[in-house]
Amino acid sequence: MLRSRHDKSFAVVVWVKKTATFDALRAELVAVAGSEPEESAEYEGTVNFHWWFDAQAAAKQLANSLKELARRPEIVVLRMVNYHNIEASVTFKDTRQTRH
Repeated sequence: MLRSRHDKSFAVVVWVKKTATFDALRAELVAVAGSEPEESAEYEGTVNFHWWFDAQAAAKQLANSLKELARRPEIVVLRMVNYHNIEASVTFKDTRQTRH
């Protein structure tokens, strides 16, 4: 079974393009989440944020709360990950471009 390094079973993952509006958008994400992300990393101009949960309901609630913000083009990915059953994970938005 795939598990987070925090040994929690669910995560909400958001990828944000680092643009001129990044700081304001990050502040909005944190305000909606009610806490700082527990993990964050930057790669090739995109910053990812991870909030971890013990319960699926809490993760789903946060993901649903972030759907309005996810309409913004700077948000590339919004996903609720279920580490008990990866196939049960839900992707709300994914606009990544595949490289070949």
